Amino acid sequence: MLVFESACPEDAVFLFEVYADTRREEMEAWGWPAGDAEAFLRMQFELQTRSYALQFPEAVTRIIIHDGNRIGRIIASRSNSIHLIDISLLAGYRNKGIGTAVITGLQEEAAAAGLPVKLSVLEHNLAKRLYERLGFKAIGEASPYISMSWQPDKREEQLYE
Repeated sequence: MLVFESACPEDAVFLFEVYADTRREEMEAWGWPAGDAEAFLRMQFELQTRSYALQFPEAVTRIIIHDGNRIGRIIASRSNSIHLIDISLLAGYRNKGIGTAVITGLQEEAAAAGLPVKLSVLEHNLAKRLYERLGFKAIGEASPYISMSWQPDKREEQLYE
């Protein structure tokens, strides 16, 4: 079972752990000493956090909890669409259907509200296939990113009314 709890300042250590875990393979490939890699990742995490706050001031960060374990984060904003800013899972929880369940939940929320779900993904990110499988369509490109959108089916909207 998935549970979401709003992140608070005390969650910073966990949120950094999730971020660093998503970059682990990349850092290993670079062959940097552990201390240098951690310093770089901390800087990148801080820059990402600030960038998201500037671009999406209304965004909410939630911790993803599965069977009582904190396993990831989701950052989304809600206005005239639901904008999926970031979803990250610890390595041990990837490719188990959890990301699909989280995104499907956003789609159900969006359908109930009659809103699209929007996101941007790196063009070579493997998650792009997941988004396409879940019905997201490319709506723009600013290399290396692709903007994607999912529109609720009018029949689905009527089910939630």
